[in-house]
Amino acid sequence: MHRWVADRRLLQKDIAAELGIAPARVNEMLKGSRRIQPNEMPILAKLFGMEDEEESNVRRIKRIGRVPAGSLRVALQETTDTVEVSAHLPKGVFALEVDGESMNNIAPLGADVIVDPNDKSLFSGDLYVIGASGGGFTFKRYLENPARLVPISSDLSHQEIRLGSEPITIIGRVVSVSIGAELLRRM
Repeated sequence: MHRWVADRRLLQKDIAAELGIAPARVNEMLKGSRRIQPNEMPILAKLFGMEDEEESNVRRIKRIGRVPAGSLRVALQETTDTVEVSAHLPKGVFALEVDGESMNNIAPLGADVIVDPNDKSLFSGDLYVIGASGGGFTFKRYLENPARLVPISSDLSHQEIRLGSEPITIIGRVVSVSIGAELLRRM
């Protein structure tokens, strides 16, 4: 506090105003004849830029577009929106808004799937965003023996997609599903 006052970064009257005390009490603090009260410490720490910043448990990521949850088809419009996710998810993840009902037991229409583009190893039972050579994309569960993409839907008309007849591109593994409050209210 001495340095801040001596360097004229703050005036005693400004410190007093922040603390809600008379300027004479600040002068007493500087002389050592008045102790700083426990309730004044957080105010002074903030005033002098010394408070610890709380580590956030959330961060914002980009929603880069929409992904079909149905048959393979071209993804719809791109967006510039962001989505709030856990800060503990891997770096580089992005969100895609689900467009379709073939995965509605896990991610209903309008939910966001959080995709890790650095995790492309296929594991049976995990969820993926897959691209086909014709430019189509889909979001499904991958299963082996035989290799296929399986819907998880309340609508039994959605069919699995057998793999192997044409090359596919693994966009990334789905590491989280985000269902916003407005979507939950409609459910």
